[in-house]
Amino acid sequence: MKNMHRYFKLGLLVLVLEIIIAGWVGFNLPADVKVPIHWNWKDEVDGYAGRNAAVVLFWLFNLALFLLLYFSGRWSPVFKQNQERYEAVIPLLSFGLALFFALFHIYMLYLAGHPEIGARFSGILILMGGLFIFLGNILPRLPRNFIAGIRTPWTFYNDEIWRKTSRLGGWCFFWFGLLLAVSAVFSLRGGSWTYVHLLGLGVAVLLPMFYSLILYLKCKKEE
Repeated sequence: MKNMHRYFKLGLLVLVLEIIIAGWVGFNLPADVKVPIHWNWKDEVDGYAGRNAAVVLFWLFNLALFLLLYFSGRWSPVFKQNQERYEAVIPLLSFGLALFFALFHIYMLYLAGHPEIGARFSGILILMGGLFIFLGNILPRLPRNFIAGIRTPWTFYNDEIWRKTSRLGGWCFFWFGLLLAVSAVFSLRGGSWTYVHLLGLGVAVLLPMFYSLILYLKCKKEE
């Protein structure tokens, strides 16, 4: 319970700092500025928003996501069966995602005023890499639930399949995140590196899913 209160307070602090910094950066931009809000698979900006919407709506999205995820355990039918693990992991997950989206929010507003930065440095790859590394460390600790984690029809079959799949998924996410972060540091993007990133993402997402199917078929065979 102490972890829940601590991460809830830290999450709220992140959200308060986010709206203060985003407001200061955003409202110092020209009123007609276009703020980048979406990047395609080639790491190119392909979506923009107006200044006011970028400052306010994105913060409201982060706030709603934080509260939804933080209190999600209360709505899960298996919460009471894994309450101790929920209270140890879900608050940390909600705080980490709030921090990631806050950094992304501030970065995209800063990029709107300094577009030359995006040509020399991919902050998005670093942020995405950090997010995957964080999720890779969280995944193996998540209890079986309907809200977060590797949720396939086979991981819900039993806790053993969930645990083993989450452990493999954690390693896949961690190494893919490290690949993105290193690529950003050494400016390895575009061209053939785009396909390297896509291949890494495909492995990180699909390998645990197929692994959960194999574990399920093995369990059924042994029954």
